[in-house]
Amino acid sequence: VLSFWAGDDFGPNFRYSLAGTPCSLVVKDGLQIYERDIQAMFPEDKDLVDLGAESYLGIAIYDSRKNVIGHLAGLHTQPLDRRCEEQEAILKIFAARSAAEIERQANEKALKEQNQRLKTALRDLKQAQAQLVKAEKLSSLGHMAAGLAHEINNPITFIRGNLGHIEHYSQDLLKVINLYQQEHPQPSEGLQDAIRSVELDFMQRDMPQMIASMQTGVQRVGEIVKSFRSFSRIHESNFKVVDIHDGLEAVLMIVQSRIQEEDGEFKVELVKSYGEDIPPIYCAPRQLNQVFLDILNNALDALEEAKKCRSMGDENQPVSKLWINTSVEMAERSKRHVLVSIADNGLGVADNIKDKIFDPFFTTKPVGKGTGLGLSVSHQIVTEVHKGKLSCRSTPGQGTSFEVMLPV
Repeated sequence: VLSFWAGDDFGPNFRYSLAGTPCSLVVKDGLQIYERDIQAMFPEDKDLVDLGAESYLGIAIYDSRKNVIGHLAGLHTQPLDRRCEEQEAILKIFAARSAAEIERQANEKALKEQNQRLKTALRDLKQAQAQLVKAEKLSSLGHMAAGLAHEINNPITFIRGNLGHIEHYSQDLLKVINLYQQEHPQPSEGLQDAIRSVELDFMQRDMPQMIASMQTGVQRVGEIVKSFRSFSRIHESNFKVVDIHDGLEAVLMIVQSRIQEEDGEFKVELVKSYGEDIPPIYCAPRQLNQVFLDILNNALDALEEAKKCRSMGDENQPVSKLWINTSVEMAERSKRHVLVSIADNGLGVADNIKDKIFDPFFTTKPVGKGTGLGLSVSHQIVTEVHKGKLSCRSTPGQGTSFEVMLPV
């Protein structure tokens, strides 16, 4: 019973068996009107006695396909004194209105459920599309990085191997020249002119420094190649145990040109605070490197935008800063997690869009500057692939911090 009026208020809903009641005939045969003596006609129905019923009216409720979906019934403690035709007409009007309302509500509920299923399907489709696009980009970038590392490594290996010989040869030549100068302190005028023209004294001082500088450059290129290999990890298994700091350093090498000016001065102050005793974690290194790269690029974009928006003539303008911290945290069920925090002091994220930044294809950047896929795929990599957490904390005007929580 969905609604039961008795006296001055609606009573609580309840359940009862139709067997042996006048309502059973209503559901089976349709309209039923009993003007008096209803208790005697249905002696098995104890509710009629409890209610003191003397007369009864009932009509079935049909949907548009003529299926019984309920019934209306009225009981009175006195015999009916009106004409049955009038009562029947009133019952039919109420039954028709009830049927229409019940069916409307059912259709509305079905429509809402269908809309929800469509929304879910659309969201899943967007996520799948984002995964495909990002996976293709990630694969292409990984292959490119691996290819560059391989192509650069070959000539660098050749140069590194020969630099050692050049260093020894130059040292031997300088020794010979020194010995020659000691045994022949007064060379001929022509030889003295040649010595002055080549600036032999400067060459003797500068050559070791020049070779050392070349060795430093080769070492730097070797580190870049190593970073490319670490970033791509193209030939490694999908999941393996790695040091999270190796991935961070590899990604920092990739974005180094955005942090450091060509003259060697930093346009972004990088502050690294790596925790001690950070355990290796079981993860998909290539995918995590992509997460770090996306977050760092977003942070650098934010710092560049902040630099443009803030007053150029303001001498007190804050220095663009980027913080990277790692630590070990205890999460639910006392399980260890590695926390990677990447923060900037840019303009921050507005409160009205903070909840949308992980949505597929959502971006605040102008056309051509971003696809809106980076953070959505990063969120999926962290939460679904690694069962971790990716969160964003931001204060407008002060900066943004992304925290990556990864189970060990």
